[in-house]
Amino acid sequence: MMTKKAKVIVSDLHLGAGYFAAGNFMEDFVKDNEFAAFLGGFRAESEAQNTDFELIIAGDMVEFLQVPAIASFSPRAMYPPEDFYPATEEASVLKINLVIQGHPTFFAALRDWLRPAEPRRTLTILKGNHDVNLHWPGVQERIRQAIGATGERAPLLTFVEQEISREGIYVEHGNQYAEKINRFDDFTAPYDPNDPDELVTPPGSQFVIEFFNDVEHEKWWVDSIKPITALIWYGFALDFDFAARVLVNFLRVAPILIAGSLEAEPSGGIAAEVDSLCRELSDGFRVYELGQRYNRDKTFRRQFHARVSRVLRAIEPPSAKAAAMPEPVTALAQAQGIEEQLRTDLRDVAQEKIRQEGVRLVVFGHTHRALCAPLDGGVYLNSGTWTWQRNFEGADLETWRDFYAHPEKYTEPHYLTYVRVDYDADGQPTGRVLDYTGQLIIECPPAPEEKPWWARFIAWLKRLLGLR
Repeated sequence: MMTKKAKVIVSDLHLGAGYFAAGNFMEDFVKDNEFAAFLGGFRAESEAQNTDFELIIAGDMVEFLQVPAIASFSPRAMYPPEDFYPATEEASVLKINLVIQGHPTFFAALRDWLRPAEPRRTLTILKGNHDVNLHWPGVQERIRQAIGATGERAPLLTFVEQEISREGIYVEHGNQYAEKINRFDDFTAPYDPNDPDELVTPPGSQFVIEFFNDVEHEKWWVDSIKPITALIWYGFALDFDFAARVLVNFLRVAPILIAGSLEAEPSGGIAAEVDSLCRELSDGFRVYELGQRYNRDKTFRRQFHARVSRVLRAIEPPSAKAAAMPEPVTALAQAQGIEEQLRTDLRDVAQEKIRQEGVRLVVFGHTHRALCAPLDGGVYLNSGTWTWQRNFEGADLETWRDFYAHPEKYTEPHYLTYVRVDYDADGQPTGRVLDYTGQLIIECPPAPEEKPWWARFIAWLKRLLGLR
């Protein structure tokens, strides 16, 4: 009987130090038992149907930014930012030890997954912006030990620095093409230029450490809204005081991103606006006054939006397509527009990867939004997340206000999305985005109608001449 092959791709699991039920509210991964059952089903299929399976974890498997670099962890303790920042190899090993201790079922499931004999089952782990610490050999070795991928079983586990491009598929986390605050100058060698023993901590990661790690104790859902700029605008639509806190913390870590433009700015430019907003929104009484005026005065609200938009656009410049769009009027529309821009930007990158890599399927994670989008010559798939995520696309302000006031009403359903890739007799891949719980149906719209040969030739010629 001929051996078939298939792949299962998950991303954005964000395993922390565990013990959510014991009080660790920074823990985002609470589906250990479900994950074990999920892999168990594919193990059974593998052996019953003689199918080789590769499990690919496409970034952000581990939430290193919310695990302190300490030897002993207390779930209810409030650790200072200094405990989360270290990204040396030694500190990263301390962190992964806590993750392994906090998720024994998860790592046991990975151990059971690996199979050297036919049908063969392998594991490939890519790093993302939240688990760049996987770069360290010491961290990789601890994971190998935890899942028994040592000795003769060592070839069953592969760590990949950035991307997979083989067998008709391209897989990458996606942070390098999304928000500027989550990009690395060199993702394959992400060392701090000022200290080669440390990994660089980009502004987005600093924001998690300085802000999210505290605020998740009161608003557990904040890191489900991506990107951060969308969270800021949602905040202004719902709660001026909360939005002010988010914006000030964001501006404190982001100036490095606009340093080049600041040098060219005359006095009174973006630098002055950043400083002015930080001073105004750091004063509690001033924030109260501004919030009152913001809520009752449409003219002031429009002017304030213009100030915030100018600063955020300097930090996170929109894509050419988004920049050409008219400025949304309301904070809610601003937030929803930014979320759509993120999805569109990654879809455009996926189209380029299909052309550059000669693949049929491109899989990203990072956005936490599972989707399937047919493209010219292939399909873009996003594996979503196993943390809580809800699609509020197109939701009105009343729905958002209800969610903000009563988030406990929205904790279910909790989707567990993934990508499955199957191969036909000719070795050609077909991909689907699925939800393990069966509650979410991710439909793939019809593929765009293929252009006639002459139109494809003209498009190719334009790309060749740099005219597109």
